[in-house]
Amino acid sequence: MTFNPFAVEKKARVTVTVTRTDASGEATPDVYTFLQHRMKIQVRQGGNQFGNAKIEIFGVPPDTMNNIARLWLESLTPQNTDTVAIDIWNGMDYVPFFQGVISWSSVNGAGIPAVSLIIEANAAMALMNATASPYANAGPVNLKDALTTIAATQDFAVDYSTSAPQYLLTDVRVTGSPMQQIAGLMSHFNDLTWFVNLQRLVVRQANAPYSSDAVPINVSTGMMRMPVYSSSGLQFDTLFNPLLRPGAACDVTTIFDFVNRTLWVAAVLAHTIEPNVPGGQWTTSVAANAFGPKGNGQ
Repeated sequence: MTFNPFAVEKKARVTVTVTRTDASGEATPDVYTFLQHRMKIQVRQGGNQFGNAKIEIFGVPPDTMNNIARLWLESLTPQNTDTVAIDIWNGMDYVPFFQGVISWSSVNGAGIPAVSLIIEANAAMALMNATASPYANAGPVNLKDALTTIAATQDFAVDYSTSAPQYLLTDVRVTGSPMQQIAGLMSHFNDLTWFVNLQRLVVRQANAPYSSDAVPINVSTGMMRMPVYSSSGLQFDTLFNPLLRPGAACDVTTIFDFVNRTLWVAAVLAHTIEPNVPGGQWTTSVAANAFGPKGNGQ
């Protein structure tokens, strides 16, 4: 699995969709696409983060900012029809990188005349906001199948690692929102970890990679500076790499022999991209766990 950040233009597309009541009283979607605007985008994944994005966009017309942020006689209450999608240019097309429900928005006039629209979004909020009937199954039912049934209520799919343990459940009953039901099921399996990304619930064995495909991390692929490492953890910065997600296996090559001999698994990530900003950042910071010597199940 390879990605060459030096050969790809630094381009991103942000699409915001909000549903508002029109003059006739009908709830209609308004779609705004930001491509040439100066933007500062941060996406965080892993740990207790279920995919959070913060987007600051400059040069947006006031009417558009007010409609997205609901500044005119209407408070912003997160609703699943208000969404944001971030697509990244891969050299041939824009490909999905983030999708979520808007959790907060504002207009920042502190730097006038550089007024910006700020949007925060969460990849799992559609599962948090929705109401759902209790999930009950006398079983036996496979854990993946139970998760799939719950996630499907909000059009989410499940990616369950083939290397993760397969569990059969009996006498299952969970209540609350789809997110609460998923969390309720997963709380019984400390050897599994999960996160939400691009309308998918991703489940893998804790501290193990999702698959055997390792992302090469070295100077040639954009690694910046030498990493900070211990016997169990590694922190490194690289040019933005969309292949890096929680659970991605990392094949790191540095001047440190111990790091080179170890297979690392991405745990917590912070992507920072600033399209159309002169000298803007285009980086990914990663905290990874040690999985073992290279070749351990790979």
